[in-house]
Amino acid sequence: MTKHISIHLAFGLIIGITFSHYFTLTLAVSWLLLTLAFSVLLVTYFISKHLFNPRYYFAVATFLMFLAIGASRFTFAQEPPLKNHYTHFIKQENALVLSINQVLKPSKNYLKYEAEVQQVNQQATRGKLLLNIKKDSLETPLKVGDFVFTNALISEVEGAKNPFQFDYKSYLAQNQIYNQIFASPVEVRLLNLKSHSVKVIASNIRDKIIYEFEKKGLKGNELAVVKALLLGERNELDADLRQSYAAAGAIHILAISGLHIGIIMLLISFVLKPLESLKNGKTIKLILLVLILWCYAIIAGLSSSVVRATSMFTAIGFGLFINRKTAILNTLALSALILLLLNPLYLFDVGFKMSYLAVLAIVLIQPKIVNIWHPKFKVVHYFWQLLTVSTAAQLGVLPLSLYYFHQFPGLFFLTNMVILPFLGTILGLGLLFMLLAYIGFLPAIFIAIYQFIILVLNQFIVFIAHQEAFLLKNISFSLLLMLTCYLVIISAFYWMSQKTFYRTILVCLSVLSLQSVLIYQKYQSAKTNEFIVFNNYKTPLIALKNGVDLKILRTS
Repeated sequence: MTKHISIHLAFGLIIGITFSHYFTLTLAVSWLLLTLAFSVLLVTYFISKHLFNPRYYFAVATFLMFLAIGASRFTFAQEPPLKNHYTHFIKQENALVLSINQVLKPSKNYLKYEAEVQQVNQQATRGKLLLNIKKDSLETPLKVGDFVFTNALISEVEGAKNPFQFDYKSYLAQNQIYNQIFASPVEVRLLNLKSHSVKVIASNIRDKIIYEFEKKGLKGNELAVVKALLLGERNELDADLRQSYAAAGAIHILAISGLHIGIIMLLISFVLKPLESLKNGKTIKLILLVLILWCYAIIAGLSSSVVRATSMFTAIGFGLFINRKTAILNTLALSALILLLLNPLYLFDVGFKMSYLAVLAIVLIQPKIVNIWHPKFKVVHYFWQLLTVSTAAQLGVLPLSLYYFHQFPGLFFLTNMVILPFLGTILGLGLLFMLLAYIGFLPAIFIAIYQFIILVLNQFIVFIAHQEAFLLKNISFSLLLMLTCYLVIISAFYWMSQKTFYRTILVCLSVLSLQSVLIYQKYQSAKTNEFIVFNNYKTPLIALKNGVDLKILRTS
């Protein structure tokens, strides 16, 4: 058990957070759970000398302790615990001082910002909210680090009003944002104050880089994609282009994620490889690698996804330094453990789960797939490696992806086989051009070449997206179906590692459970009758569900 201690503890924490999510616990119950678990741990420690297998009992006690920590941590995260949280000082009319944390994607009518509430009625406060300012062509958009004054009304963020609709309220709650402000430009006054935080410095660096890119001729969709790929700014992405990337199965490259950080880590590792010949060179290389990764994360805005991906690959870097698969798994689990202790709501973030599942699948499943065939030629071997990595990652995230997005791009493998070999070049050149742009020495010819590369990438993505026959949409996929799919995948690869009778039985039982879930859900759907009144703007919309038939009624 000590061999996989961080995996053991992370698993307990995840179960505790999940339990607290589905069975709401009060603060009193959470403290009681913690006290009981800690008492069990202490008792086990003191009587362990008299037990037959002390390690086993102590492992169970620590597991229960972290289960209680997970359940309690989730409960505490749901409460505004800070005494100076702005919600404690809100009155009917308020004078607010806000600082801009992040510029969000604007809607049709509003500019959107994530803001920190610095003062309420001259009382220093903490806490975040969503600031919506009505668009005005004469107004200059706010920037990260700006301070504003407003007396506009604070309202609660509204939740989903229709069945299975995306719940923006829950999404914002994951970032501890529960309220919002809708204001006209005249209700928001820019103050002559400036923050000098790391985020503001990073924002200024990004602005300088973007300015140099634009000055040298990078524009349109190519500029928007470069900003998303390199700097994590997706606000200017065209909706049609974004949809094309999703339909082609390449939407993951438009957000800085584990894929980007992993490729950047490989590039930096290659550049720093000569250091390995020095005394303690591997240690120096690891330290520099981690520092460069976190410097890039800071420049990219330290968003939740960037922090998670960088933390994960920092852990993988240490695991590779130790040079054992168990070390990689343990450090990976340790990074998840630390992130979930800091913010247990990460567990319900799709990006968090997909990143870790993809990396786990690559570490555990890819070696088993790659051993199926051993090509003789290096070029064939390279593409076989690439295909097996893509296959393993896709297997790791497929059930989760179907559960959340209900579609599957059939040409996913083709898209990734073409894009992934060149993504390293695109990111490598991008990082070099970012550095040259920041120091003010970026030749226009470099940007012209880069714009052409991104243009070809976009055109390829649009071409793939137009092959609509290969895009499977509206796939009904429940939580239970997702879990049984993972059971089948895990048992199948467990069997591949050692083909024993008992593992064969396990595979058969997992397949049987999957079939049972499909039959049960089909039966449940066939016998369900519902009358649904949708919350639809202006025009009433009614649905009549009779078994598998659905009729939509609306007034003209």
